[in-house]
Amino acid sequence: MSSTTDRRDERGQVLVLFAGGLVALLLIAALAFDVGSMLVQRRDEQNAADAAALAGARYVLADPVAAEAAAREIARLNGYEDSDPNEYVSVHIPAIHGRYIGLPGFIEVEVGSTRPSIFGGVIARTTWPTGAMAVATNSQNLTFPFSMLALNPTACKAIAVSGGGVVEAHANIQSNSNGSACSGAPVGFSRTGGSTIDVVAPDATCRVVGQLQDQGSGSMTCTKAQGSFALPDPLRNLPAPTKPALAPAMQFVGPGTAPSAPPKNCPGRTDGFKPNEASPALCDLGSPSGTYSGLAWILYPGLYPGGLKVDANTTAYLMPGIYWIGGGGLDVRTGGSVITIGAAADAMVPVSAAPCATATTMAALCGGVMIYNSTLPGAPGGPILLNSDAARMKLAALDLPTADPNAIYNHIVIFQDRTVTTSVTLNGSSSSTIVEGIIYVPGGQVKLNGNGGTLIVDQVIADTFDINGNGGTIKVLRGTGVDAVIVAAGLVD
Repeated sequence: MSSTTDRRDERGQVLVLFAGGLVALLLIAALAFDVGSMLVQRRDEQNAADAAALAGARYVLADPVAAEAAAREIARLNGYEDSDPNEYVSVHIPAIHGRYIGLPGFIEVEVGSTRPSIFGGVIARTTWPTGAMAVATNSQNLTFPFSMLALNPTACKAIAVSGGGVVEAHANIQSNSNGSACSGAPVGFSRTGGSTIDVVAPDATCRVVGQLQDQGSGSMTCTKAQGSFALPDPLRNLPAPTKPALAPAMQFVGPGTAPSAPPKNCPGRTDGFKPNEASPALCDLGSPSGTYSGLAWILYPGLYPGGLKVDANTTAYLMPGIYWIGGGGLDVRTGGSVITIGAAADAMVPVSAAPCATATTMAALCGGVMIYNSTLPGAPGGPILLNSDAARMKLAALDLPTADPNAIYNHIVIFQDRTVTTSVTLNGSSSSTIVEGIIYVPGGQVKLNGNGGTLIVDQVIADTFDINGNGGTIKVLRGTGVDAVIVAAGLVD
């Protein structure tokens, strides 16, 4: 008896196994047929979206209405109509998804459908939705305006905004970083804490190739665009300026009687401490402080071997031209003031009496310079530190006649040698710091700090950014600058 019962139990087990296997086969069939059908449908939708986007791109620059009509007609001819309840055709000008979100001159077409499943009902899936997207343009050279551009392609948080201040930008902000250098999430653009990013330009975007981190009690008013395209460096082909001769002798402004000689290693010194390219040494306007503190000087364009320091309440009035810093960097601190002037008569004592020094807008600035921060043998590149520290910093960008060979540097106020990786730091204060023109630091980090006051700059291109409002306001006005040019035509996404 027991053997018969055992055989019946075995037959029951086989029946259960057969039923389970049949269900598995049905699931496999659902995957094989339904997924295969989805892939075919998805391919057809992609072909329809591509063709529609290309058709619309023909008109997108001149007539967006005609562009949308052309795109929808081609989608219809490929079997997709928005009027069909099981299909959709969406046209967006400009694009609202992908790398080209918000850019004028681009058309985005989305095509999708919902189809009944074949075997999906076995797993309670009666329909399968599919869709595809295409973006196209018909322009070879599209300009992309920006206020800040971080060039580094991999840095973690290539743009990092923190603190409790406000960044007021008047054009788009772009980070080219994919964030792959991060140990965690690939964040290429970060805003944290109580900081606020207020981009006041129409249709403004905060773009990043990687991910955008937006955390803390602050806010961002720009459209966030992750997974964006990288912008090319618009100044990548600009050559370095030719190294000039040593700067001419400084001119004493006051107060009181002029010292017997300028500070050591400064232009105009004629003894054993005169500037020497073969032995570069720092020109410190405030050293020794007992002799030179609180004095004002007019400086002239040329080579400054070993760097320049403005401290101890001294003032450097800069006449128009290129200041070639041969190592050592530029250091402004402890009450030092740096002010561009158009003529020697603009230099006054006290500094508060000089209109160029009391400017509150870029239009009121005087003169124009470009500070080129480089190196010399024996003098490695140093940082640029413009620390207002209750002093005055009013810098206008270079503005030479077009016939001048150096006019190619017009509108640039700071240009750091591409091989120099030191930082450029600008600190605001209660007496607003104003820096007109392009700050171009392709190999280093730019640090912008509000410091409880207002820091006003124009446009900044750097390897990376560290921005801390620190209770103050940083305004990036983009009144003067360059645009990135995107070469794109046909299907781009």
